[in-house]
Amino acid sequence: MKNLSYREARHGILCNTVAPAFIESPMTDSMMKQRAEQLGVSFDDAIASFLDEERAGIVLKRRGQADEVAAAIALLVSERGSFINGSNLRVDGGSVQSVQS
Repeated sequence: MKNLSYREARHGILCNTVAPAFIESPMTDSMMKQRAEQLGVSFDDAIASFLDEERAGIVLKRRGQADEVAAAIALLVSERGSFINGSNLRVDGGSVQSVQS
């Protein structure tokens, strides 16, 4: 994206990406229903155990919402995002950390 943003900026084109993680959706609902059945736990317990075991870096301890991803996209395409170029906006509840304790 950095290369593309550099090349296209002279044409007035901004290039950014949005990287969501574990968003509430039909796909993750299906995954969590299957996990609940496999573990013999409730849907909510399946989500909690998945977050603890597979996505420990999501420090908010919940799935993101589609409107939270949409808000990030809306910022990038709005006038307020007119000086954002070559960025990757992570909508991930903190799932990527450079330092883990």
